[in-house]
Amino acid sequence: MLVAVIGVGTELTSGQIINRNSAWISKNLKDLGVPTSCHLVVPDDRALILDALRFCAERSDTLFVTGGLGPTTDDFTRELISEWSQLPLEFDQASWDHVNHRLSSRGIQVRESQRQQCLFPKGAKVLTNPEGTANAFQMRVFNKDVFVLPGPPSEIAAVWKGEISDFLRDKTKDIDQYITYSWDTMGLGESDVAHIAENALAGIEIEKGYRVHLPYVEVKISFLASEKEKLAPAISRLNEALKHITITRDGDDVPTLIANKLTGVPKLHIVDTLSGQVLLNRLVPALRSFMSEKAWSFSSTNNFHADPQSVKLVLKAWDATSAIAEIHYKGGSFKTIFEAPFMISKMTERKALYFAERAMIFWLQKLEDMI
Repeated sequence: MLVAVIGVGTELTSGQIINRNSAWISKNLKDLGVPTSCHLVVPDDRALILDALRFCAERSDTLFVTGGLGPTTDDFTRELISEWSQLPLEFDQASWDHVNHRLSSRGIQVRESQRQQCLFPKGAKVLTNPEGTANAFQMRVFNKDVFVLPGPPSEIAAVWKGEISDFLRDKTKDIDQYITYSWDTMGLGESDVAHIAENALAGIEIEKGYRVHLPYVEVKISFLASEKEKLAPAISRLNEALKHITITRDGDDVPTLIANKLTGVPKLHIVDTLSGQVLLNRLVPALRSFMSEKAWSFSSTNNFHADPQSVKLVLKAWDATSAIAEIHYKGGSFKTIFEAPFMISKMTERKALYFAERAMIFWLQKLEDMI
C-alpha cells in the first residue's frame, strides 16, 4: 500500500501557513505500517490541481486530498475531482441539512453559496464532518481509494476518527507492513555516526537515513515486516554499535518520558537561569497536565525554595562553557556538571539547546531512581 497526499491552497504555497496536514496524515499511516510515497502542495489553480491528481495517482494506490471544500469561489477541489474521475457532481440533501443545522444553531446566516459544499461526485461516500460545514468524501477512482478532506486540521482529525480510521485498519490488516527503527544519538557528529552505522550494516540491503536535530543525530532504518527475521542479526549489530551514544529509541522524546515519570508527583518546580526559553519550550508541551491538574512553577531566578514533596529541577551556569543540572525530591538530591562540546561552546543558541537537553537527560535518569 502506497499513499500520496495533496494539499490544496494558495495559502500553503505562498508560505502564509505551514502544511501540517500532510505530516499528520503520514504519521497516522506510519502507525499502521504504511509508507507515504509523496506529498504535493498546489495553489488554488485548476490546471495544477488536475496535474497533481494525475501525478500522485500514478505513484500511489491510496490518495488523500486536503483543502478546497469551502463555500467560496476559490474552493473548487470537488469540481476537479469530478472532472478527473469523469463522474458528475450530485447534490446531497443530508449534507445541506448538516450545513443548515450547524450554522443556524450558532446564529449564522446560511447563504446560497454554501450549497456547493453539498455537491459530491456520483457514487461517492459522504463522510460527516462534526467540526465544520464541509463534509468529506471517499470514492474509488481508477481502482484507487481516494479521500477528499477539508483543510482545517481539527476537521481532518474529526473526520479521520470516524469511518476513515476503521476503513484503513481493515485495509491494512493483511499488508506487509513497513517498519522503521530509529536511534537518537548524542556526542558525535553526523558523519561519525553514519560511519558507525554503515560499518555495522555493511553488505546489508536496507533503507537507511540520517537526520540532524540538534543536539541529536538520528539514525533510521526501514524495512518490510516480512524481512524482520532475516535482518535481525544486522539490526542487533547496529544497536550494539550505537549503544554508547544512544539517548532514546524509536521516536521516544525526553520531555515526554520525563512527564510520564512525574505523573504521580503533586508539585513541580523548574529553575532555569541559563537557557532562556529553550528549556521551557521543550518541556511545556509534555507537561501540560501540570498547568491545570497540579501545582507547578517555572522560574528564571534561583531564589525559590520548594517543599520536600515537590520535584525541583535546576539548570544553571557553572562557567562560560559548563553547566550544572540538579534534581531535588523528598530530601534527596543529585547534581552533575557537564561541558559544552568545543565546536558549540561559543555558539550561544546551540549551547543553550545542548545544556537544556543534557539537563533533561540527567533528570530523566535520576527520576527513574527517585520515583
